[in-house]
Amino acid sequence: MPALQLQPKAITLEEYEALPEDIRVEVFDGIPYDMADPADDHQTISTELITMLNNYIKSWYL
Repeated sequence: MPALQLQPKAITLEEYEALPEDIRVEVFDGIPYDMADPADDHQTISTELITMLNNYIKSWYL
């Protein structure tokens, strides 16, 4: 006999909007998934890439 697996419960837009602000979730097809905090390395690399892109784009207009 296969093990029982709970099916995740879909939430409505109203339920999503009613979540506390400190709860980090993404919703796909109505199913909420917990979001992890971004890693420091990820944030640093993202910031560097955005800065490089921004500087490159500005160089075309100055």
